[in-house]
Amino acid sequence: MSRRKKPRKSRKRLAYGVIAVIFILLCFATYSYLNPPNQNTSNPPPPDQLPSKAAIIDHLSFKEETKNETFQNTSTSILEAAGFNVTYYPAEKVTVDFYRNLVSQNYGLIVFRVHSAIIYGLGDNRSLGLFTSQREDESKYNTTSAPYYDDVANKRIVRAYFPDDPTTKYFAIAPAFVDKYGNFSNAAIILMGCDGLKYNRMVDAFKRKGAKVCVGWDGLVSSPHTDHAITYLLQRLAQRNTVEEAVEKTVSEVGPEEMYFERQGYNSTLKYYPSTAGNYVVRCMVSISSMDIVQASTILGEEEKRNQTKLVVRTH
Repeated sequence: MSRRKKPRKSRKRLAYGVIAVIFILLCFATYSYLNPPNQNTSNPPPPDQLPSKAAIIDHLSFKEETKNETFQNTSTSILEAAGFNVTYYPAEKVTVDFYRNLVSQNYGLIVFRVHSAIIYGLGDNRSLGLFTSQREDESKYNTTSAPYYDDVANKRIVRAYFPDDPTTKYFAIAPAFVDKYGNFSNAAIILMGCDGLKYNRMVDAFKRKGAKVCVGWDGLVSSPHTDHAITYLLQRLAQRNTVEEAVEKTVSEVGPEEMYFERQGYNSTLKYYPSTAGNYVVRCMVSISSMDIVQASTILGEEEKRNQTKLVVRTH
């Protein structure tokens, strides 16, 4: 019995098919090489590649003796060099409604250059008040239809004043205000004023509302000292040091605040909260090198330090 031979046409078709597949693959590879991903500038980058937003809230510019344009310019330069879109808010912008609307801006880093003090009269004397520049106005809360009535009644808004002018009162916000209106998802919070981390009532509120980490002082601090220290801290954070490394290097380089030792029995130092956030790294688009850091000239003389005022916050 004779063998059957496979038709030559089927073999040719198979060969042509293999050649066609190879040709298609080569065309695709060539196209991919000439048109790499993300080369089309008409498409926006994904959200996680967009520049982070940072805010500098400068309530301390409220008084002539605590204004510091050097800090404003230097801190803005540091953050912008690290890829942040920075918004600066001068003192006149810092009102109750400003704090209430702050959460809608989705800032990844917020620097509160804000007067602060422990609130007396809430029952625990461990809650921090953040000053506004808004004068206390009883018409804002003296009737049930007034805009701040509920907030004042529930101790979310409290009364604040400076000891050198106790007759002039201002509104301040308490931890309950942050609990009510806050939304600080994944934000890093820097509290530059007095007593930011003396107790944890305020920073716990920030944490409950999504903040990754809070940095602040555990006692009284003068504006020259905090300006110098936080400028240094921002430099280290912009270099992508962890929060723990940045705080430790700042404390080592700048030192504690020694001005108020006789008043409180210890030198105020910079801390972070919670303790588990030590390995957190603030997300920067660019990691700046030590050669790129703008040095700040924020150390004032001892006479200027003595002019700093103590703050008092009380409930209504």
